[in-house]
Amino acid sequence: MIAPAERIEAARSAALDALTRATAGQSLCTLGRERLDAAKYHEGAVAALSDARRALRRGAPPPTPEDWGAGSAETRAQVSASWRAYLVGGRDALTAVYRSTLEDEQGARS
Repeated sequence: MIAPAERIEAARSAALDALTRATAGQSLCTLGRERLDAAKYHEGAVAALSDARRALRRGAPPPTPEDWGAGSAETRAQVSASWRAYLVGGRDALTAVYRSTLEDEQGARS
């Protein structure tokens, strides 16, 4: 079974690669509208997984998908498609990590 920290690190690395592909090496500030939401989705994934990694390093539990971005990001997401993409990307990334960890744990019990 893969340890949660290793799983988070692998997912974060994949999210960084996806963000790099989505931006084609450009700064997020200079992206055109047609690519911005996709890039923000991947940026949200990187941010959420970075938060999870920091939490584990402190000995704290990583954020749950439901809790990540609660507050200011949720407020911004109500008025901006880019912020919605950011929030969804972060929550999707955490959900994928939790789901794969749970599947591993269930497989180990079988």
